[in-house]
Amino acid sequence: MFSKFKTDLEIIFLDPDVDIEPKEAKTAVLLSPALYWVRSFELPVKSEKEAKKLLPSLFEEFLPEGEFSYFGYFDGERYIGFAYEEEKIRQLLLQKGVDLAKVEALYFAQSELGEEMLPVQLSKGWMLASIDGIVVKLPFMEGIESKALDLNSLELSSKSIKIERYAAPIERKTLYALCAVFLLFGLLYGLEWWRVDRETVRIQQRSDEIFAKYSLLPTMTQNRSVLKKYEKIDKKQKKLRKTLAALLKTSQATGGSLRSIRLEKESIHATFDTIADPKRLKKRLHSLGAKIKKLKSGMIAVEVSL
Repeated sequence: MFSKFKTDLEIIFLDPDVDIEPKEAKTAVLLSPALYWVRSFELPVKSEKEAKKLLPSLFEEFLPEGEFSYFGYFDGERYIGFAYEEEKIRQLLLQKGVDLAKVEALYFAQSELGEEMLPVQLSKGWMLASIDGIVVKLPFMEGIESKALDLNSLELSSKSIKIERYAAPIERKTLYALCAVFLLFGLLYGLEWWRVDRETVRIQQRSDEIFAKYSLLPTMTQNRSVLKKYEKIDKKQKKLRKTLAALLKTSQATGGSLRSIRLEKESIHATFDTIADPKRLKKRLHSLGAKIKKLKSGMIAVEVSL
């Protein structure tokens, strides 16, 4: 049937109606036909990879509701396909007291039990037999010569499957969806990083051009210091122009005479005479923070800080 190889693994037979004695050694699990669906096909493809892709559609009309995995191989000209529910197998192993960490591989009774080994009697009134080359589980029938299932004599084939030894905390479909979402976010983050990096390079190039064009100092700290210096000068010049304009207009509005004006480092000093109403002068210069003082000569002195 298939090329066989010897194994040092302990072999157990997994079936809902058969008790299992837990093993301490590494374990190979022989799956009962009650735990999988099997069909034989003639397919127009020769590649096992291509054939396996067809299994979901080939089994579609025969399977109940559930989340199935698929396995298959060519046996001569025919393709043997299997459908199984991994989670149900895992839960049954746990129910039977099997340590999943010790399970190395799972094998199908279809692959491992040849015609010469069948029929075999199971416990609780069940048996395994072959019908048209398919190994099936049937109620035990009196009068049929059967054998005991001798697991120790089996030489397991290479036709095996693996299952996750630990159940995932979330369903596989949900996990795939989450992975897709994280992948999308990663892609968007990568695109945004690329955009920001390009913009940073553009800004740096523009910055270098501006520094060169206006002969700016090497660092922004130095340039900010210079900027503050010139902002202070600009503020002082604006206050100076505003004060001079106010003093000239005040002279005309009060009917007095602006006798003198001088500029010191941080202030402007002016003197007026013939002003009939000094309060009016103070009111006009109030917004400038002017200090007004009467002199002995009858003139009025005005000081405005810059």
